Amino acid sequence: MDEHLHDDLNRLFRRISDGDENAFGTLFQRSVAALYPFILRLVKHPSAVEEVVQAAFLRLWLSRDKLAEVEQPKAWLYKVVANECYTWLRKEARELHLRNTAGPADVADDNLTAELSLRETRRLIAEAVSRLPPRRRHVFVLSRQQGKTIPEIAAALRLSPSSVKNTLVLALRDIRAHLARHGKYIPAALLLWC
Repeated sequence: MDEHLHDDLNRLFRRISDGDENAFGTLFQRSVAALYPFILRLVKHPSAVEEVVQAAFLRLWLSRDKLAEVEQPKAWLYKVVANECYTWLRKEARELHLRNTAGPADVADDNLTAELSLRETRRLIAEAVSRLPPRRRHVFVLSRQQGKTIPEIAAALRLSPSSVKNTLVLALRDIRAHLARHGKYIPAALLLWC
């Protein structure tokens, strides 16, 4: 691995271990594209990649106090992702076994509950976005839903990159606060996937 990349990942891990959500978001954005083919190779289901990414990064965030001690951050990240892939595969095997042995209503109830929870989270995010002030909403939509970078948004809206970044931070804070009021807690970087 390139020495500069290794040092950069070490710095990000140290910042994340201190609770820096911006560093977490940076790691998330830099890693997802590289992790996608790795995850797909293991789980063989494109629809599962999002679930595995969310679980892996949630585990990383919850284990952040240990990140400063990690000597090989790239290897550690891939190990966490691989473990989440295996967890997903075990869960799928259990569900397949249940589908084969349980009545269809039992499995349908579990699937319906999970689907309703995901729908509710997405509905709450959409509701929170709709309540944002116009500029925050516009910046959030451009960033998280259209995939534009901060410099691209700054150029399009004729704002400074720091103004765009601050606006996005405020939008994410407002959305997370709305979710928290409804009992949902999601790291800001994961809002990209919802």
